[in-house]
Amino acid sequence: MQDEANIRGGFYGSLAPGERPALLIIDFQRGFTEPGLSPLASDCDTAIAATNRLIAAMRARKAPVLFTIVGYQPNLSDAGNWLRKCPSLATQIQGGPCCEIDPRLHYDAASDVVLHKTQASAFFGTSITGVLAAHRIDTLVIAGATTSGCVRASAVDAMQYGYLPFVVRDCVADRSQQQHEANLVDMASKYAEVVTLEDMLGLLNAVRPH
Repeated sequence: MQDEANIRGGFYGSLAPGERPALLIIDFQRGFTEPGLSPLASDCDTAIAATNRLIAAMRARKAPVLFTIVGYQPNLSDAGNWLRKCPSLATQIQGGPCCEIDPRLHYDAASDVVLHKTQASAFFGTSITGVLAAHRIDTLVIAGATTSGCVRASAVDAMQYGYLPFVVRDCVADRSQQQHEANLVDMASKYAEVVTLEDMLGLLNAVRPH
């Protein structure tokens, strides 16, 4: 869905994927995907199943798969002001169950990259730019949670750092359906290509394996 005001404003340009994509899976950790474990968690079942299809497609092309996990020291000294706006982040303690990758995801410890972060964007305070540069990545396929938070922040930074961001709508989730839909519209208008899983798989089929 496109917003008429943004159309009149000259937004909704289009991006085409480059030649070297990577998959970035944002915060699909138990603290966000397992209701009852944390107040931050929501039903991500459908998005996780769809993300596993993306993982398989990327592995078939020998493309990197990166996971992010947001978590803090037990004393929360590294949480910054974000904790003041979102006190429930205090449940995400490094080494605890909330900071474990959801076991339903097809994570491969032998090949995948795990980036630990304390703020919303995957680019803030992590080694992601070095990892992407080493693989000569030009395109980021983005999945994860939440659409209105860390997914959006990472997509905006991906654009600002010169990567081509593709947010796969079937592979992202949010606690609020309203925020989910509104942020997909906003990202599509300004900061990323927002595509269905089937469309993304079709685009990947046209990319030569690494």
